[in-house]
Amino acid sequence: MIIRTLPYSSDDVIQILHIRAQTEGIKVSEQAFARLAAVATDTTLRYAVQLLTPASRIAQLAGRDEIEPSDVEEVCSLFLNAKQSAKILAEHESQFMK
Repeated sequence: MIIRTLPYSSDDVIQILHIRAQTEGIKVSEQAFARLAAVATDTTLRYAVQLLTPASRIAQLAGRDEIEPSDVEEVCSLFLNAKQSAKILAEHESQFMK
């Protein structure tokens, strides 16, 4: 039996991110949730969820207890998603041992 699944909508992604943030005790602004949902749409939901903790830490270092969109942007610049990593590896393949 094959069970057909559909991609998550933006609202679904935001709801999942809300649940994960609540579970981890992380406060996130609505604008940051929207930005994380856009990241999830462009990359993967797993990647977006994994950005919550470092974004929270960046917000804390800035003296805030809530993640803002700028925190999401900063962690996106610090951590690559799987597609970005694969692209870099492919571009620099000759520099690695085989």
